[in-house]
Amino acid sequence: MLPRARAAGLPVNRRTFVPLVVRDGDTARLDRLLRLLGLPGLVAELADGATAVLLSLPRDQDADALAAHFATRLRTESGPARTVVAAADPRAAWDDVPAGLREAQHVADAVADSSAVLDLPPVVRLKDVHLRGLIRLLRDDPHVQSFAERELDGLLCEAEEDLLSVLRTYLATGRNKSRTAQLHHVSRPALYRRLEAIQVRLGVDLDDFEQAASVHIALLAHDAQQQ
Repeated sequence: MLPRARAAGLPVNRRTFVPLVVRDGDTARLDRLLRLLGLPGLVAELADGATAVLLSLPRDQDADALAAHFATRLRTESGPARTVVAAADPRAAWDDVPAGLREAQHVADAVADSSAVLDLPPVVRLKDVHLRGLIRLLRDDPHVQSFAERELDGLLCEAEEDLLSVLRTYLATGRNKSRTAQLHHVSRPALYRRLEAIQVRLGVDLDDFEQAASVHIALLAHDAQQQ
C-alpha cells in the first residue's frame, strides 16, 4: 500500500494515520467527501462490500475529532441507511497501518448485521463492539460452533429465517418489544405470536435473563460464522 500512497501523493512522513473501514461504501463518494473536507487520505476497495479509508493527518491535529467529523458527514449524507464507519486507534508509524486496517475490518464485521438497531457512535471502535467483538474472534472455535448450533437448533433445523430475524432484532434492542415491532413493521400482537413461536421452538423463556443471554450469544456466534 505504501507505493500506492506515495504515487497518489499521500503524505507519509511524520504523520498520524487513522485506518477506517466503511461498510457498503462507494469509493467515488468517499474520495469526494475527503476532498470536500480537505482531509488527506487514500480510499481502497476491500472484499465483502467494504472500503478502506486511510487518513494521513499532521501530528498536531486532533485525529479522533477529524475522523468523527468525516464519519458524521458521511452518515448525514447516507440518510436512514446509517453508514457504519469503523476505526482503529490512530497509528504514528506507517508499519502499523496494516494491523490498524485489520482491526477496523474486525470492528466493521462485528456490527455488520445489526448496525440498524444498535445505538452506535459515528465512529465505531473496538471498545464499542464488546461481546460482538469477542464472538467474532472466537467464531471458528469448534466449541463455539457446537454451542450455537445446539442453542438455535429449533430454528436452524427448519430454516426459520423470518423468526431468526425477529429474534436478532429483539435481542439487539435489549428485548424492546415496541422497537422490534416498529423495525419489522408488524403489530404488537403479531410480534407476540412470533416471540411465542420462537420460545416454543427453542424451548426457552426469553423473559429469563440468563436464557436470553445464552440465546443471544449463540445467535451472535451463528451470524459471525456466516460471514
